[in-house]
Formats: sequence, structure tokens, C-alpha cells
Amino acid sequence: MQALILAAGRGSRLGSHTADVPKCLLEVGRRPLIEHQLGTLADAGVGPVGMVLGYCADEIKGVVGIRAEYILNPRWNSTNSLYSFWLAREWARGPLVILNCDTIFHPEILDRLLAVKGDAIAYDSGSGDGREHMKVNVVNGRIVAMSKDLPAGDVTGENVGILKLTHDTAGALFRKADRIVADGGENRWLGSAVAELVQEREVRAVEVAGLPWGEIDFPYDLDRVRKEVWPLIQRATRMRRRRWRLARAAAAITIGLLFLLTGFRAWVSPVESVWETVDLDNAERVTLLDGERVQNWGLVRSGQIVRMQVVGGGTIRVDSRILLSEGTEAAVPYVLEILLDGERVGWFKETGKPSNTWHHATWTVAKRDRIKIEVPAGPHSLELRLVASDSGQCLVRVRQRVVDEGDE
Repeated sequence: MQALILAAGRGSRLGSHTADVPKCLLEVGRRPLIEHQLGTLADAGVGPVGMVLGYCADEIKGVVGIRAEYILNPRWNSTNSLYSFWLAREWARGPLVILNCDTIFHPEILDRLLAVKGDAIAYDSGSGDGREHMKVNVVNGRIVAMSKDLPAGDVTGENVGILKLTHDTAGALFRKADRIVADGGENRWLGSAVAELVQEREVRAVEVAGLPWGEIDFPYDLDRVRKEVWPLIQRATRMRRRRWRLARAAAAITIGLLFLLTGFRAWVSPVESVWETVDLDNAERVTLLDGERVQNWGLVRSGQIVRMQVVGGGTIRVDSRILLSEGTEAAVPYVLEILLDGERVGWFKETGKPSNTWHHATWTVAKRDRIKIEVPAGPHSLELRLVASDSGQCLVRVRQRVVDEGDE
């Protein structure tokens, strides 16, 4: 599931706030707005991420780095969001989440969208009476009309500005954008093409009333998001993480009791520590060869999350090798995200050069990079995600220290 963030415009209605800073780098909760969006997408397993840039493109790249791929809109000052979307038509290759860079939202809004089979748009039935609101009309759970100028009697709520589309429907929306651009409609909002789309295809309406979110168009929007919306999101997110930790703790206690029952003999007998490769729950297995030597790795594609169970305390080793195009000689950067029990350990930027030792029949394999993580005692859930890379895939191997009880 790819994500496309439209971030080319200046946001001139924000006045001096965007005189030399683009919307997506405005700080909310002491972090740039784009950091909130990227974090929420990463937590939901959505990626790779593409960003359409124009105004202050270099500044945005400096903050985001290789966590996103970039499409430039050189005409950002004379076009609108539909044109920026249209420029991404070659980049999009599958199901797509589309969002504007000026929206901050509770993570559950994205979760609800992703849980819907097929196409979906998030809307808030508690809003939609403002002149600048993109209003929607919902009938039998689907969007049937969308416009800023909907008659008051037809307004069901406000479009939050986050869409989830299947590959087929995303293609249909790109074709509509293509026709509109060809007809000279470069200044139209993307919403105008979506309004046509919902007349032809069933797009489900996902109600998010009660969940905090905000769109930043004017200075008072920014003030409201900072003072009202973000504190609510922060509070709700903390509660969500607390529930997640409690669930993890309960599972850890259960596994720990089993460990005590089955592993008691290891506590009272002399043992020797060895390193062992951890099984990855949902990664394709790849074998590397060096003469007669064999190594097994897990294949991780961009945006994919792989999971495993590890046992602390001590050091967990995460080995990775980026897969390179044939003939590559320069160092290729990539980023791995690591989470422990649902909490992000960090983003780890690595680089890979071709290995002269280990080989694969199809790919050129890079040299090994290694990340060491200290893990508390007891069982834990470890998650890895390839956030960004030029090749779109890498190999990973996780190793933990275990006890060797000898031959019996």
C-alpha cells in the first residue's frame, strides 16, 4: 500500500507563517507536521511514501530524507492539487493512500480506512458547515457527492482529506486527472476529480466523528491545531499505547511463566551461551552462498513489516543487506525502522556496497550492516520495516543469544 502526500503548494492563506517555511514543516507539538504524517503511515505499515513537492522542496527533502520518494511540480505556483496528483501517475504502482500535507489526524482514522475492503474516504459528520469545508453527501454508507458548495440539506459531513483507493480505482482517478489537465483544468482541486469518481464507483464513507483531526489552511487553523487538536491526539495516542503495552505485558507474563516451567533446568545446570537466528514470521526466505557456505535471510520489501519474537535481556543483533542493481558500485542508502513491543526504537540509516563474498543467483547482494539493540529481560515482539531505499528491497537476519544445553 503506497502513500502519496501532496505538498507542492505554499499555503499563501497562512500569511507570514509560510513566508519561508512550507506548510508541512510548520511545527505542531514541537515536531514538523510531516513527521506526524510519516510516523502514522509507518505505524500502519503503509509505504513506500511519495511526496509531490514544489515550494521549498529542498527544505522538505532535508527534513524527510530518504523516508520518501519525490515528484517535483515545477509549476507549483500556477497549478493546484489536481495537477500535483496527476504528476504522480507514473510513480503510483498499486493501492494508494492519498492525503494533503496540511492535515493532522488521530492514527485510528487511518486504521479505520485501511480496515475497509475496497475504496474509502474518511468524513466527519460533526463538521461541514464552513464555507471552506469540502462537504460530502453520504447515502447508505457511500459517498454520492462532494463539493464545497453542496446545498445545506445534502451535507452529511466534511471530507477529512484522506482517501484509500484500490489500484484499479487509483488508475481511474489518474485518468480523470489526465483528461481534466488536457482540458486546461490545471488549477482545479483534486476534490473535483474525486467528486466525478464517486458518481461512477462505490467509495465507502468512513465516519470518524469524535476522533481529533484538523486541516491547516489559515492562521486560526494552525492555532486551533496546536492548542486543541494536537493535545487531544497526543492524549488519545498515549492511551492507545498504554493499552498496547498492557496487552503486550499480559502476553509476556504468560510466555514468561511457560519459560519458567519449561526452562527451569537450564537455570540450575551449567550452560553455554550461543547466537541463534530468529525466525521471521512473515518474510520470504532467501539463501545466500559463499562456496559451500550457506546463509538464510528474510526478504523485506519497501513498506513491508516483518515480525518475530525475541527473548531478552541482552543484545539483539539485526543484520541487513540491501539488494542492488547489477553494476552498482556506489554506496546505496536505505532506512530500517525497528519497533520493540510496538514502541519505535529508531530509524536506522544504513548504506550498502556490493559484497565480494556472498552471492545470489538473481540479485547483487550488498555487504552486511549491523544494528545492535539492548532488550530487557523476558519475551518481546520485534518488528522491522524497510522505510526507504533505491532498490525497494533488502535482506534481514535477527540473531539473539540463547543457551546451549549440549547433546542429550
